[in-house]
Amino acid sequence: MPWIASQTFLGALRAMAIVTASFLASNASGQSWPQDKPIRIVVPYPPGGSTDTVTRLIATHLGPRINRAVVVENIPGGSGNIGTNRVVRSPPDGHTLVTAAIPLTTNPAFFKDIPFDVLRDLAPVTMVTTQPYVVVLNPSVPARTLLQLLALAKAQPGKLTFASHSAGGATHLAGEWLKLLAGVDILHVPYKGQAPALADLLAGHVSMMFDNVSTAIQYGPTGKVRPLASTGPRRSPLLFNGTLPTISEVKGLESFQMMTWLGYMAPAGTPDAVIEAISAEINAVVALPDVTRRLNEMGFDVAASSPQAFAEHVRAELANWSRIVKDAGLKAD
Repeated sequence: MPWIASQTFLGALRAMAIVTASFLASNASGQSWPQDKPIRIVVPYPPGGSTDTVTRLIATHLGPRINRAVVVENIPGGSGNIGTNRVVRSPPDGHTLVTAAIPLTTNPAFFKDIPFDVLRDLAPVTMVTTQPYVVVLNPSVPARTLLQLLALAKAQPGKLTFASHSAGGATHLAGEWLKLLAGVDILHVPYKGQAPALADLLAGHVSMMFDNVSTAIQYGPTGKVRPLASTGPRRSPLLFNGTLPTISEVKGLESFQMMTWLGYMAPAGTPDAVIEAISAEINAVVALPDVTRRLNEMGFDVAASSPQAFAEHVRAELANWSRIVKDAGLKAD
């Protein structure tokens, strides 16, 4: 699966910042950005999570750069669809953005009642971060490597279980993808959120799960979970100094490469020059040393991108998750 490396675009950020001034003055339609009003960023998830934290970090630094108030508003619900739909219906003037995350591309593959079309109704601005998931195992399961886990699953079909944060979410589809590629039968147990799923993993009520980097870092060294592999395209230096293998290192699983990501989108119809101006400013923010350091501390890689590269990534993700849902025969309850 295509992903956007953190270093690819950072070298171009200074050049992008130079041209920002011309975008701020005007665009082809004669509309200026920013206008004399606040920028609103909608986080379509509850306060306090990593998506909210990253958005507020960026907003804190973006405001002074553009000399405008940047307001973060949480509108949770519907796996991110409610808040996103609010942005879809906002004026396409560059003053309302949504923090986009991987559910924006997994939801359409699994659910059929989404009130907007990602490709038609949203304009990608920039990706800002990527992060792998980690396969974490309850230590009672007698496997110390991913190969041993898969061998155990093949020997005992349907006995092992994997938790997910939600049915149809990224941690669910990741498990189904692994099952497809490895040819194993592991029972899916969906939860309503990461916290209850992790609680049952720690208690030994489920065998494994795909979870956030923070879970592996916090509970791996104490032995409460056993991290087996990450989903990224290469080993991450943020995970045990690069010693944790990737799933794609296993023969037959080379195509399994998955990164959770965060980015920003605007309503469709927002002028291209405005999109470019916003992208340049946000990319300049995430390139600030203090911001990059804080993101790394949270387990994120900086992945600043152009609007075009982000759009290509979203299209590829939508196609990939749709294929996986179809191949696995998944349907929403």
